[in-house]
Amino acid sequence: MRSITALSVLILFVVDSSSLFSQHLAEPLTDPVMQPPVMQAPQMQAPQMQTPGLAAPGLLVDNNAPQSSAATAKDKAIAADARVANLFGEVHQVDELPANREPLARSPAADAVFREEALGRRTADVGDLLRRSKGAHGVSIQNRTPIVSDTRVRGQRVGQVLASGSYWAPARMDLDTMMSKIDSRLVQDSILIKGPYASRYGPGFRFVDLEFLQSPRYENGYEGHGSTSGTYTSNGEQFYGRQSFWGGSDDYGFHISYGHRTGNDYETGQDGFFIPASYKSRDLFVAYGFDLNDHEKVEFNALRLDQTDLEFPGLVTDLNFLITDGYEVTYTNDAPSFADRFTSEVWYNRTRFEGDTRRPGKARQIPSLVDAFQPSFLGAADGSTTTDGDALSGGYRFESTFFSCGSQTSIGTDLIYLNQELNEYDYYDPDPNDNNFPIPRSDSIDVGAYAERIVQWDDDVVVTAGTRIDGVFTDSRDIVAGVPEPLSVLEETTLDKEFFLGSAYLTANRDLGRGWNSSAGMGFAMRQPTLTEMYAEYTFIGSLQRGLTFLDGDPELDSERLYQLDLGLQYNSDDVMFGLHGHHAWIQNYITYDLFDPAGTVDGFQQGASFVNTDLATLSGFETYGQIELTSMVSTFGILTYLEGRDHTRLEPSRHTGDTVRSGNSTVDEEPLPGIAPMEARVGFLIHDPSPEDCWGVELAARIVDNQDRVATTLQEIETPGFTVYDIRGYRRFGNLLVTSGFENLTNKFYREHIDYRSGLGVFRPGFAFYVGGELTY
Repeated sequence: MRSITALSVLILFVVDSSSLFSQHLAEPLTDPVMQPPVMQAPQMQAPQMQTPGLAAPGLLVDNNAPQSSAATAKDKAIAADARVANLFGEVHQVDELPANREPLARSPAADAVFREEALGRRTADVGDLLRRSKGAHGVSIQNRTPIVSDTRVRGQRVGQVLASGSYWAPARMDLDTMMSKIDSRLVQDSILIKGPYASRYGPGFRFVDLEFLQSPRYENGYEGHGSTSGTYTSNGEQFYGRQSFWGGSDDYGFHISYGHRTGNDYETGQDGFFIPASYKSRDLFVAYGFDLNDHEKVEFNALRLDQTDLEFPGLVTDLNFLITDGYEVTYTNDAPSFADRFTSEVWYNRTRFEGDTRRPGKARQIPSLVDAFQPSFLGAADGSTTTDGDALSGGYRFESTFFSCGSQTSIGTDLIYLNQELNEYDYYDPDPNDNNFPIPRSDSIDVGAYAERIVQWDDDVVVTAGTRIDGVFTDSRDIVAGVPEPLSVLEETTLDKEFFLGSAYLTANRDLGRGWNSSAGMGFAMRQPTLTEMYAEYTFIGSLQRGLTFLDGDPELDSERLYQLDLGLQYNSDDVMFGLHGHHAWIQNYITYDLFDPAGTVDGFQQGASFVNTDLATLSGFETYGQIELTSMVSTFGILTYLEGRDHTRLEPSRHTGDTVRSGNSTVDEEPLPGIAPMEARVGFLIHDPSPEDCWGVELAARIVDNQDRVATTLQEIETPGFTVYDIRGYRRFGNLLVTSGFENLTNKFYREHIDYRSGLGVFRPGFAFYVGGELTY
């Protein structure tokens, strides 16, 4: 009955009388994303190349090229409504990237996602946007809270994230993630690179290149604009509001935006079963840019995130507060004396937080916690632990680009500095010399150099090759308060380590004609262990499915080595999109877990895990998608992803456990890797206004997830049943007001994802929810 009522309300919402229809065409929206601002053209024009299978983008063309001043009001209105039509995106969107961003997405199976879907799909952080978008494939996320998600790309959870040139790293890999700091409406576009097919981002296997909103320019003098938006979600009483102002002139521009989120416990699909997941979050974003002359410009970005009272239902501690400050300055010269283009980026990001286990919702969700830590007095059932952390990232990137007939070459150098500290105190432990389970103050310096070349091989083939070398140097503080002995003694090794890394790749795109094109890639890359993997000292960090697991790092870990192959086939026409991409990767020295139960562990409490290299692991699978425009009013889409991960050499134990076999099991030679999402399909219909203005639309979609029985049993991972969830989303435009609404989990399904934590009562996904929002631009 609830589903029928919901569907009826939505139909009434999008189908209105003809007297209101004319209002939809009244005024064009003035958001700079909906209607690109007029900008001053640069003096130098880079050479253009035809990309096979794409709509003739330039190899590298300034995205700030001016619009024709003769554009009519009707043209502008249609351009504005084109943004509205992208609220639900498409299954393939790489060819819609700006010309200066498109070369970054040449790798096989690369995906692009735009900020418009953040409004249409009611997303929180960038990871949430990637997960919900039709245009991102092979992505799964673990929702730690409604606003904090951990992004997995083709089974990889540890890598590099580029945010407008910055290197974002988590301060703690469970309470904080790389993408949870960035609101999805602050990002212009995101490029998903699903292999070692990029050299400019640092050592890693998967990359997400984020482009923050940029400062606009206006050819005809100063203009100022603004927008006010808000969204309310019934389940959890969640509210999100954002106020933005932007403006500028022909040689400078600015964009200022403030966002505010609040939420309470949400109800699962089982009546009366609430998950403690309340939160308060505020962010301030500023972009300011100015032109030094006709070929030099400077762009400054600043981000402040302030979160308080965040409950993490599957983890040991909640957050009392988390603060992030991020700054970046970019200088671009389109006519330097030594190259055809030069770009320099300098960034600094810092995150600090404090948390504990003292909220009533924590004891209710995970009752065993009261027995896991020392009580405040004899006989009390109030075991408590506290945590605090501080992490920063700083660095620079200098890149020079050279154009020649049919090719583009880029060379660059960068430095990435990471510094991290985490304390976790058993608050009432009577021994002050043995009550801290930290990641000691540790740091790493990565000095790298890279090169990339793009060549138009012939009329049908574009080839891209790249290489990178890095020297990474890490160290850690040896004496830490609350730890009984120096860490070098406990670890039985020195703490300062050196890693010399390399990567290389080759990709090709071929135009097969009649709308078909193929892609192929092969690559090699290395990744050093993270500071957490090296220096964690029995720290309670949620990582495995079981949730309540403390981690023991190892400074003797080796660097991972990945070898990957990709093949793809795509078809694009006016009304049909199709793609099929297969991939296989071999990873030597893959970093996984060795489960153990040290002496003194409270009976019944979860065990610990030590990081360990396994000789060989593999990741393989495929992604396929299709979209058909059945009529001018109706289109349908489907997406299918599958990933298989296996540990082929799992018997070698960690040197810390004192056991002769890994996880105390000598009978299993190989098994699936932990944390691999099951096969998943998404299908749906989009019904929208057939007029060029595209004033309304409704999407009906189903997410069908298979059961996951490929599990790492020696790591106590358990199987997860499959499920199907239905959503309905709609939008309607009334002049400058855009209204969105929808129903999520329409049938109130009681379910959880395979990678959700099993701690205590278990973490389950939200049940039925209705949301409604609006955005007014002026």
